[in-house]
Amino acid sequence: MHLLKSSLILVLSTLLVLSCSGPKKVAQKPPLKFHGLTIAKGIEKKGSVAEPVNLTTEFSPQDEAVIAHIKLDNLSGVHNFRWDWYAPGGELYYSTPDFPINISDGKYSEKTTAWHSLILKGDKAARLVGNWEVKVYINAEFVDSKRFVLAAVKDSVELTDVVVQNPFPSDWALVIGIEEYANLPSVDYAHKDALIIRDYFIKMLRVPEENIITLIDSDATKAQMEGYLEQYIPTNVQADTTLYVYFVGHGAPGMKSGDPYLVPYDGDTRFIEQTGYKLQKLYSDLGKLNIKQTYVFLDSCFSGTASRAAELLVKGTRPTLMHVKDVEIKNDSVISLSAASIGQTSNAYADTEHGLFTYYLLKGLKGAADTDEDNWVSIKEMYEYVSQHVPRVARRMGTEQTPSILPPVDELKNVAIGRVLQ
Repeated sequence: MHLLKSSLILVLSTLLVLSCSGPKKVAQKPPLKFHGLTIAKGIEKKGSVAEPVNLTTEFSPQDEAVIAHIKLDNLSGVHNFRWDWYAPGGELYYSTPDFPINISDGKYSEKTTAWHSLILKGDKAARLVGNWEVKVYINAEFVDSKRFVLAAVKDSVELTDVVVQNPFPSDWALVIGIEEYANLPSVDYAHKDALIIRDYFIKMLRVPEENIITLIDSDATKAQMEGYLEQYIPTNVQADTTLYVYFVGHGAPGMKSGDPYLVPYDGDTRFIEQTGYKLQKLYSDLGKLNIKQTYVFLDSCFSGTASRAAELLVKGTRPTLMHVKDVEIKNDSVISLSAASIGQTSNAYADTEHGLFTYYLLKGLKGAADTDEDNWVSIKEMYEYVSQHVPRVARRMGTEQTPSILPPVDELKNVAIGRVLQ
């Protein structure tokens, strides 16, 4: 049982309220009737009784309290009421003292209501997410119980009700999301991440929807990637274009050279040099575009372990012994922000149903990375933001994941990625 501070016990005790309609003196008392235990978010007093409001069994840590309420008809005599609250796992979290009510002999209370509040917001109970149970006892005898769920608050990164402003007509984006591969392990949440990134490009970065190329799963073959990156995009961009490239999927190192490759839908890691898309070539080709700026966001890794999974991409290999060659970007007109450093694994973040890197990339773009509060998210602010949060969460998962940036951050101009939504 958790020991609560005495001040909190007093608060809980003062919240334990019994109210009765006026006792009546009669020759024969009607039979006692118990209406059961109800769970609610609030209570409303109506005269000498109280009724629960917002009945539910689902609560958030941001809710003020959980109200456990009972109602009895025709109560008489001396009775003691007690509530026991059980945290997830079945451990007794708190048990109230017996709270007495005394109806004098020969009288009864036509309606009696009683309730107890478990404080949530700002209290220790709010951190104990899961399935709870409350039991009520009258005169030390169990009379009823109810279960309820305290669910963790998910910090949504979706852009709901955002009105698209005037787009920048020269800007372009390429979004590649591969969750289901032809012959490789799946990448958890890749579909969702690719589609929400696309939404960000439209609503936050104001890329025209018709200028966004989206390749999902079987559309993201090596031929398609080469066609769009090496032919279609170069012939459509202009000098004032900002290009955004996002890739979520597997990466793999060359078995002999150690060169890192993006793995297309139809890629084969045994023959990655022939079936993959070489990362250094991607950066080199993007650097040849005569455009204003290119941003590359890679939620992938090149360790030999499947992105967002614990499986090996090539059976029989030992990722810890594999050499992965560094790549270079020689000018800051191309800036690449990657989920992990060379040799590390890119993780899923199941609590948010996103990739770990992508989740914080989205939060950063939405405004969390705007540390100087000038309403613009710069590339340096974004790098510092993901570098602060991604490794911390990864360590809680028992792994290491440190985002990386090219060119090195100290060589970059502090250019803005996008404006924070107002």
